[in-house]
Amino acid sequence: MSAHYLPYARQQVTDSDIKAAAAALADPIITRGSNVEQFENLFAEYCGAKSALAFHSGSTALQAACVALEVSRDDRAIVTPNTFIATVASPVQCGAEPIFVDIDNSSGNMDLDHVCYTLERPASRGRNLIMPVHFSGIPVDMVELDQRIKDPNCVVIEDGCHALGSRYTCGRRVGSCHYSQMTVFSFHPAKIITTCEGGMVTTNDERLYKRLRLFRNSGIERDPRYLDHAPQPWHYDVEEISSNYNFTEMQAALGVSQLQRIDSFVERRRALVAKYRKLLQGKEHIVPLTDCYDHNTAFHLFVVLVDFASCGKTRDTVMQRLHSRQIGTQLHYMPIYRHRYFQTRLGDLSQYFPKAERHFSQALSLPLYPELTDEDIARVVNELCRALS
Repeated sequence: MSAHYLPYARQQVTDSDIKAAAAALADPIITRGSNVEQFENLFAEYCGAKSALAFHSGSTALQAACVALEVSRDDRAIVTPNTFIATVASPVQCGAEPIFVDIDNSSGNMDLDHVCYTLERPASRGRNLIMPVHFSGIPVDMVELDQRIKDPNCVVIEDGCHALGSRYTCGRRVGSCHYSQMTVFSFHPAKIITTCEGGMVTTNDERLYKRLRLFRNSGIERDPRYLDHAPQPWHYDVEEISSNYNFTEMQAALGVSQLQRIDSFVERRRALVAKYRKLLQGKEHIVPLTDCYDHNTAFHLFVVLVDFASCGKTRDTVMQRLHSRQIGTQLHYMPIYRHRYFQTRLGDLSQYFPKAERHFSQALSLPLYPELTDEDIARVVNELCRALS
């Protein structure tokens, strides 16, 4: 009998999740109802933030955060090239100049020394916006970053799309916004919990929360506290031009159900990573990302760095071999500056980012999701070693 296929990522949706979503569909109100508010409140409480606001995708949530901060063409966005395009696209869509920084090869996260070097370069106008990505779930050392930021006008939006459930070195959860103005999450099926699609922004700033609400709700204000006239049941004001980025009641019901199991999701992912580490120990040409933060990390991905050149193999060949053996893998990521949009506008920047280039040449994401068994992990490691031999 042929082996079952192991994708690099897969959602876990149970009967209880399906029942919760079905119940929401049976409710008379299926959008802008109580389920969304419940999910937001539970999410904020879990992260340790004052407020949370749901959006229909993580990418939209990133865009909303930049709009809420009034990012403009006067600003510089300090970004990692090792991320999904939405991280960089959101400030660029607001007109900001993207400034890439190199990465730390042990974690795949921003190199904080390079961030600080960039901050020291004089800017003619505007603010510095830093957008740290907690790559694969490994948290950026936000305590150190916060201590090294000297400019009081510098603002921070954390991309926590990989890192729901991860904690900083101080013990606070990613999303608490203790070191940032806002943190953004994704609920894509590959992530820690899923609502099919969807995103969330957490913040402790009431003004930013109000601006996030306006962005999500077509720029419409209905709250009597913010209207300049006596409240009327039919009246609302359009304060800004935006669009409809609302989250549905069905998505929220699924999110509430999934959030109830997040601790078990995180624990299982950590156990699977520990199994990978044990089986990969001593394997030539294969180096996992750092284990220094394993006790704080909710792993979205399990990324290894493979010295394909020393093996006389190409990544494409190895991925194809693994696929033929019913094992899915992925690359996270081709550096953002290598994409056509940025090459056309900025030219070839690869020589300035040797560590990002090294990561790009060696990174391989192996299967990681809660339903994997220890036997599945052993099979992946065995087939990877065979493909490299």
